[in-house]
Amino acid sequence: MDRRQFLQVSGAGTVGLAGGASAPARAAVAPLSAPADLKHWTWVRGTRLDAEWRQLFGQFRDVGITAALIDVDAEALAAVVPIAAESGIEVHAWMITMMEGGFEDEHPEWYAVNRDGESTATDPPYVDYYKFMCPSREPVRRHKEARARRLAGIEGIAGLHLDYIRVPDVILPSALWPTYGIVQDREYAPYDYCYCEVCRGRFEARTGIDPLALEDPSQNRAWVQYRYDTITEVVHGLSQVARAAGVPITAAVFPSPSIARTLVRQDWPRWPLDAVLPMVYNWFYEEGTDWIEPTVREGVTDLGGRFPLYAGLYVAELTPDQLAEAARRALAGGARGVVVFEGAGTSPEHWAALGAVLRA
Repeated sequence: MDRRQFLQVSGAGTVGLAGGASAPARAAVAPLSAPADLKHWTWVRGTRLDAEWRQLFGQFRDVGITAALIDVDAEALAAVVPIAAESGIEVHAWMITMMEGGFEDEHPEWYAVNRDGESTATDPPYVDYYKFMCPSREPVRRHKEARARRLAGIEGIAGLHLDYIRVPDVILPSALWPTYGIVQDREYAPYDYCYCEVCRGRFEARTGIDPLALEDPSQNRAWVQYRYDTITEVVHGLSQVARAAGVPITAAVFPSPSIARTLVRQDWPRWPLDAVLPMVYNWFYEEGTDWIEPTVREGVTDLGGRFPLYAGLYVAELTPDQLAEAARRALAGGARGVVVFEGAGTSPEHWAALGAVLRA
């Protein structure tokens, strides 16, 4: 799951489409932090009055957070950047990537199809807004790159942040099974994507196999790898957009490489990023905060120093003391900082407990 966590868990909504012309090239991408330094972030959704933004950014600064990943449209984002700068907070454009409604009538072929032949345009899994596009289709990739180009071209923007850069969950985190009345002890057809004609055709051209003819697609390593590769290819295209604009590119991903590959086909240690922000949300995996340290360590080890990892923490299911412990566990596992979901809804008690760790 992502931070939105479905309607029943923490609300929903999507970022509006933002197209636009290519931005002029900027200076070379700067490192997100020096190797010996820590950096702390927060995800923030929704528009606010200028005074509200100033108050929020002041809270972030006071606890040691210096970067905000903000989910608003491009026009609103451009207005927020100078306000954040007053408090020394950098703003990264939070881009909902493969999940996007609004094109079901104009381009129904853009949407991912499950093993039963159902499209997310008309039959989304789990909840009605889970309308994911197919990562194999070139028009979809160009559409995503156009939006990324506009966001990355905003004056003063500090980076491009990818979210929902994946297919729908083939397996949900176990804590959510009761919510939807399902047991996902293996990969089931209604949640297994993408089997559209483009994905099937590309795979069959390479292997001579129609994935729909496989008795158990989950056991065919080439087909599993194909799904990893299509998402990775989308990341490569978006990375080129960010590089051309001279801004870093980051991504929100599932907690560890093994979980990400199994649940949502993300092979994120192989992506061309400047940093990765895994959502190490222990509650969704029915785990305590002690689970965070080894989970973070798995990611850090798999990355092999290619780029830093910042651990995402889900505040809503943590007490202030647990949040402080979660942050300590993440840093002990090798995270270069933590990422709070979400900054606008965190209580003063949580901020106080977290700030004591981040400023230590």
